Amino acid sequence: MLTSFGKTLRKIRIDHAITLGQLGALTGVSAAFISALERGKPVPANFIAKVCQELALKPEEVLELERAAAHQTKEITLTINGRSDKARELAVAFARRFESLSDDEVQKILGSLSNR
Repeated sequence: MLTSFGKTLRKIRIDHAITLGQLGALTGVSAAFISALERGKPVPANFIAKVCQELALKPEEVLELERAAAHQTKEITLTINGRSDKARELAVAFARRFESLSDDEVQKILGSLSNR
């Protein structure tokens, strides 16, 4: 069964006339790996950037792919090595409070980060 990310990735592949094998070759992975991503395998952090670069995706395609990946992401890792004390404090405070954020708070944070 295709995930939201899988459907989006497949649509982009078809729109760009790229096969599983061709996309795999462009991004340095196998066709089987691309197929697994389309069926729900977690999306590696650098994969979307590779696809965007290799296919020269339009900004709206990039956004669609990023949103679809975010919808299937269940866990993230945040590396804070080398960051300031304040940046680390922010990351930890956000992680602790994440589960209790209201939809309005989430929307405000997303809006704030999107306006960069």
